[in-house]
Order: sequence, then C-alpha cells, then structure tokens
Amino acid sequence: FVYIYVLIMTSKLINLTFLFLSMAVFSQKNEFGIFAGGSNYIGDIGSTTYINPSSYAIGFMYRKNFNKRISARAKVNYVNIIGDDSKSSDNFRKTTQRKYFENTILDFGLGIDFNFLDFDLTESTFQMSPYFSTGISYISFNNYDDGLPIKLDKNKSIAIPITLGYKIKPNNNLIYAIEVTANHSFTDNIDGSNDNSLPTFGSGLSNDWYVYSGITITYIFGKKICCRNY
Repeated sequence: FVYIYVLIMTSKLINLTFLFLSMAVFSQKNEFGIFAGGSNYIGDIGSTTYINPSSYAIGFMYRKNFNKRISARAKVNYVNIIGDDSKSSDNFRKTTQRKYFENTILDFGLGIDFNFLDFDLTESTFQMSPYFSTGISYISFNNYDDGLPIKLDKNKSIAIPITLGYKIKPNNNLIYAIEVTANHSFTDNIDGSNDNSLPTFGSGLSNDWYVYSGITITYIFGKKICCRNY
C-alpha cells in the first residue's frame, strides 16, 4: 500500500506540474535561497512533542513561480536529529527504556507551493501571504545499533512533507519566510528501533516523523515574460 500511495502521489505531482506549465501566465520568476532553523524527531526514543527543536537543519531551495498562487519547489536539506529518553515526559522511556541516539538526514524534495493570497513577484509593492506546500522527498540516513551512536551503514527511504509558512516581499529582490515542515517518513528505523538484524523496541504502531522549522531567504531572478495558452 505504501508504494501504491507513493506512485499515485508522484503521478499527481507530475500531472499538476505539466498543467501549470501550460497555463497562461504573465510573470515567470525564479527564486534561489537558503533555509536555517531547528529540528526535532518524533518516534520511539525521547520526546513526542510535535514541534520541539532540539537540534538544527540547514538547506537550499529553488522555487519556480508559475503565477500569483502556484509555484514548484525543489530543496536539499541537511537535518540533524536527536532522541533522548532522559528528556521524555513518558515515564517508561525515562526510567526503563533509557535510550539515546543522534542521526543525520539528507533530504531531497520536490513539491508544489500554494499561496493563500495573491503574491506577484513582478510588482514592486510590498507583498505577503500565508502558504501551504507538499510533495515527496527522498531521504538518506544512518543505521544505528539499537539506538546507540554506532554507525552501521546507510539507509534510504521516502517521506511526505507538509509545510505551513508565511512569507513577505519587502522589496524587488528578496523574499523572507517563516515555515514549519512536518515530514512523515515511510520507515520506522531512523532511530534504530526496527532493524531486522537487531532486537526491536518501541511501539511499532507508526513510522518516524521529523520536523524542522525556521526561516528562508530567497533571491528573485529571471525576467518578465508573456506566454499564451496552448
């Protein structure tokens, strides 16, 4: 079911991309910039608080704006995550399980952004809008020995990001945004709790999530063009 869902999501994203490329647009601008912020993980070790930055995340992003509401996004993020049962509010994790791990995730993503308000990059006036983004990510992370910080090998999976943010354009060149992205992964082994070659632990009822929140600063480039419907 997981792979069927991924195929459906990928197909929908490709169809949406070609649809938006064929629409009539009067401004086609590009953005390139950076992301920096905090990160946390939700799984079988440590805190289960949804947004609780305990480490860091950095990355780069590119955005292609098709019109005032729709854009495509490509991103590469390096996410450090930490799980520590000593800081958990769960008494079993704190007193009995008592595990700790630290991992890094390399996240390559493609997605679609939707602005809730018109956001015209060709206008010199002040612009602002809340936005929503989703898509699909390919992730690479380390395997760990039973939650201990001993690297075994690399593991790979996919994740579905869900982003909520708010952005402003105070001038002609830069866009500033604050955003939170919750990533639902299709693996339960980012924390080493579900390795087939080792004893498992934790509930196993859901896969691991990782969340990063922070700011993006993007630079606008490209020229105003006009195209027609085909």
